[in-house]
Amino acid sequence: MRGGALGALALAAAVLIPAVAPAAGPPADSDEYRKSWGLEAIGARAAYDAGFTGKGVTVAVVDCGLAGAQRELMRNVSRRSHDVVGNRALPPTDRHGGYVAGPLASPLNGSGMVGVAYNATLLEIRADIDGGLDGACAFRPDDLARALDYARLQKARIVVLPLQHGKPLGEAFETALKRLVDSGAAVVIAAGNRNGPDPSWPARYAIDPRYAGGIVVAGASSYHGDLASWSNRAGAVRAWYVAAPGEWVLTDCRDKCALVSGTSFSTSYVAGALALLMEARPKLSGPQAIEAILDAARDGGEPGTDEVYGRGVLALGGLFPAD
Repeated sequence: MRGGALGALALAAAVLIPAVAPAAGPPADSDEYRKSWGLEAIGARAAYDAGFTGKGVTVAVVDCGLAGAQRELMRNVSRRSHDVVGNRALPPTDRHGGYVAGPLASPLNGSGMVGVAYNATLLEIRADIDGGLDGACAFRPDDLARALDYARLQKARIVVLPLQHGKPLGEAFETALKRLVDSGAAVVIAAGNRNGPDPSWPARYAIDPRYAGGIVVAGASSYHGDLASWSNRAGAVRAWYVAAPGEWVLTDCRDKCALVSGTSFSTSYVAGALALLMEARPKLSGPQAIEAILDAARDGGEPGTDEVYGRGVLALGGLFPAD
């Protein structure tokens, strides 16, 4: 499955996180941890060893609901989760929302898989068209605008948009996005899966000065750490782009796991990383947390910021140094 339908504050040394009493992180040799190979790829162990798990951070995911999602995930789902469309006549047919939520916030419970921010609060906001489009999850811009406003009113610190479109989404969406960014939230948007030199919309809004560093664009890296061949490149949004695991991602682990690919799933890792950082530094604004993540990224292509990897590949080790 690949995707859905549709200036910065520097922190310098201030982003180094002092350790607190360590939490009981996932054992490195456990089946639950090994299934979640992306955790090692992004260096999440450094955050767990420092005692951070995403606790107290609300992450909103705007998608097509959690129909059929693994039961363990529900432990972290907020009771304030909401369907902005409502009054649906047709049953859900697309499991995209659950697939995105799994690598982000599956709890640590000794079974299935574990998400990056396994103690974060997941605010699931359903905004898809009733019945979808040709059986797949699809969205109307006005519904997405209402979803962004709902996330803002619920004080979500991170908002995930795992979707792609071929053109700008219009005034209602843009105005709602401005309100959300102005609230201090960090917005994570999928780069898209069309093998293009630039991300799709709405990821391209990252370079719009109205959003002032409040958006980070997630491209897809492979198991080997290079950019997936089908992922849209950084292109014009290179200053706000980071690659994260998005190819052959395991999710929805029960007796078996689903194996999925798409920049939608890269947003799970970027959002989870932001949740770990925001727990550690609760006074960080969305733009500050985004810039910290981008500054810590590992170079993935040409030295420095480039048109393919943008700022690089997601890497958390430098943000949570060992004692």
